Amino acid sequence: MSFAAGYDHDASGSDAPDEEIAREILTFRLGSETFGIRVAHVREVLDYKPIARISNAPSMLIGMIDVRGTGVPVVDLKSKLRMRGFDDGEPTGDSRIIVLDFEADGVRRTVAVIADTVHEVTEFAEEDVEPAPEFGETWNSSFMTGLGRRGETFLTLLDLPRLFEAERFEFA
Repeated sequence: MSFAAGYDHDASGSDAPDEEIAREILTFRLGSETFGIRVAHVREVLDYKPIARISNAPSMLIGMIDVRGTGVPVVDLKSKLRMRGFDDGEPTGDSRIIVLDFEADGVRRTVAVIADTVHEVTEFAEEDVEPAPEFGETWNSSFMTGLGRRGETFLTLLDLPRLFEAERFEFA
């Protein structure tokens, strides 16, 4: 089984039986941590722009942006991953908005997240990925497909459909 078994092969949600060994991953930084998501889930990467706040919205929902005439919710990925949230720092010239398309809970979703920096699109082969660590404590790592390795550097490979399943991670 490949490291990307938790991911769909393409954005439509079907996985071919002859799954590729390497997957294209968009790498980006949130705070001091590096993450990766399947390119198949990335609609586009935008320069940072103002986000319209929404009254009484769940805490994970920063607001909305217009993407080519369509309103797209912007989710605070830092808070969702239990990191310091979006409001803990101001966007910089390197900040980007990543617009994502994926299926979660049987529903097609389009959401945007803010990255402090977008690095590159790269390929990860199965042998470059390690499972989430086990260290004796209970923690929910189901949102990860594993840890990518580049030399001595690690990045968390996110499983977007699982991360956005309502029953796994509540929008509190």
